[in-house]
Amino acid sequence: MNKIDFDYVALTQALVKCPSVTPYDEGALQVVEDHLKDLGFECTRLPFSEDGFNDIDNLFAIIGETGKHLAFAGHTDVVPPGNERSWKYPPFSGTIADEKIYGRGTEDMKGNIACFMSATNSFISKYGKDFGGKLSFIITGDEEKDAINGTVKMMEWTKEKNIKFDHCIVGEPTSNKIIGDKIKIGRRGSISFFITVKGVQGHTANSHLAENPTHHLVSLLQRIISNPLDEGNEKFLPSSIQVPSIDVGNPAVNVIPEIAKATINIRFNNIHTSASLKQWLEDHIALQFNDVINASCSFRTDQTGDCFLTEPGDLSVIVSSACREITGKNMDPEFATDGGTSDARFIKNYCEVLELGLKNRTLHQVNENINISDLKELHDIYPVSYTHLTLPTNREV
Repeated sequence: MNKIDFDYVALTQALVKCPSVTPYDEGALQVVEDHLKDLGFECTRLPFSEDGFNDIDNLFAIIGETGKHLAFAGHTDVVPPGNERSWKYPPFSGTIADEKIYGRGTEDMKGNIACFMSATNSFISKYGKDFGGKLSFIITGDEEKDAINGTVKMMEWTKEKNIKFDHCIVGEPTSNKIIGDKIKIGRRGSISFFITVKGVQGHTANSHLAENPTHHLVSLLQRIISNPLDEGNEKFLPSSIQVPSIDVGNPAVNVIPEIAKATINIRFNNIHTSASLKQWLEDHIALQFNDVINASCSFRTDQTGDCFLTEPGDLSVIVSSACREITGKNMDPEFATDGGTSDARFIKNYCEVLELGLKNRTLHQVNENINISDLKELHDIYPVSYTHLTLPTNREV
């Protein structure tokens, strides 16, 4: 594909053909950089490293010197395709069939990036490079896995460079039945607890000489999941407690194990904090093991995101208006906070942020795909949004 082809379909295909499974880039960032440089953006590669994690390359691109600053944030990394023989078409082919584009990352979120790039081309073609505001792209290759060497460090870098933002749109797939019917203004937090119960190994026939950690672990888990954390509120769904795994690793039916482990993942709303949930677990453990002599329980924590909410402001009003205008639907988008974590959690401390993108239907699935007609609607919504977010108030739109 010619690198200056800004057609959103061709751009989506070009990105999908890069098998950029985290932490590998495989040319995806170069596709974005080549196109943005052609539009006059100043592009900076930002490779980051940290002990114990994969090295990640990222891209920051900006155009404009003064005025309001709108950023678009996204990620070019994707999850693995799984069993490729289960795919109707090769997962990194970008095949077009039945008015859809198939491939890993079409929905999450290369199609969204393609739409914003194509829309930016249309915007600059109409208003010129000196349009009186600033546009930037914050593109990471580290969203689907550790999220250590990606957006969080890019935002720290912009702060060091005294780059300030007024608004940011994150291109996650948020729409439900039609493009633009749902906008994410926050997310529940995510925290995982890795629990280890240590007992006394022994023969199953001599249980009085042993202490079975599995029994204590099962009782603890039952205590934890028997009562909901909360019922949710006006802005958030109820917090969710899930037990993804219980592991004993014992191949012998006549041996009481010494160790039993389990993982708990909690998606929590703004009623809780990571600190309060750690205390909640410690309280449950204290109750469970208060009278137990020969068994103990410990846990470690992995938190991938805090709960956050961006109260609707100028950005939400303008993007909502753009959605109504382009879709022709006389209704406001739903402001939602459901779903998993996103990189908006790193951007919320710098400016007003929301998430708007394609329909959330097939991301991470076999045969991930997007409708070409949906791409067009999203492509049309984006520039309507940022004409009002970046152009000076005295300039005709």
